[in-house]
Amino acid sequence: MTLRIKFAKYGNLKFLSHLDVMRFFQKAIRRAEIDVKYSEGYHPHQLMSFAAPLGVGQTSEGEYFDLEVNSMISTDDILTRLDAQMPEGFKVLHVSLLPPTPPQTRKESLMALVKASDYLVLRKGLAHLPLTNEEFLGKFSEFVKEPEILAVKTTKVGDTEINLAPFIYDVKYDVPPTELTEKYDNGLCIYVKLCAGNENHIRPELLMKAFHSYTGIEYDQYEYQVHRLEAYALKDEELIPIYKFHE
Repeated sequence: MTLRIKFAKYGNLKFLSHLDVMRFFQKAIRRAEIDVKYSEGYHPHQLMSFAAPLGVGQTSEGEYFDLEVNSMISTDDILTRLDAQMPEGFKVLHVSLLPPTPPQTRKESLMALVKASDYLVLRKGLAHLPLTNEEFLGKFSEFVKEPEILAVKTTKVGDTEINLAPFIYDVKYDVPPTELTEKYDNGLCIYVKLCAGNENHIRPELLMKAFHSYTGIEYDQYEYQVHRLEAYALKDEELIPIYKFHE
């Protein structure tokens, strides 16, 4: 049996690396006494896989991992027991039981399922950025309408120049921060939905870096706080939240 677990990561725990997050959940699962399935061999490990990892320093309420279990009472029971092990900074939001994979059918990995993610990009308002919020929004609105937005994406095989424009699915300026989003006096918050997944994974920081190149202003990653709202899969030509994919 496979469980799909959605969780939030926020507050000071945003500084944990992906490896630290994995280790934490392995311990939390044991403490919650979940009947998790282990691999075979000399070094057995819990059978779990995560969706697109979050960058260090970013917060989220749209993180996922799949967990193989031998037995369970109910998804509500799993959620309650696992969430009881969460410290401030982690919260289990949803647990679902995936349908069995049909015989002779390859199971699609959680990572391969992700096709898009949406984010809030919050401006912290550091003094060195010489733009008012009104000027910032005006220039950003012009920027995302450009038919060609060139950026250099670093991959395992090297640097590649790509056009970001086709991979920006939506931009909004009236989406308020959520309860788990960090708040700043500056108050500027931009919503973006970007292509994600194995092939064309576009991170918000790449978009903001391209924006700074467009304005001619030096980019500083610490000027922004990124908060992931949700990860999406493609079903019947429509992007839907990962946790609803098998409903």
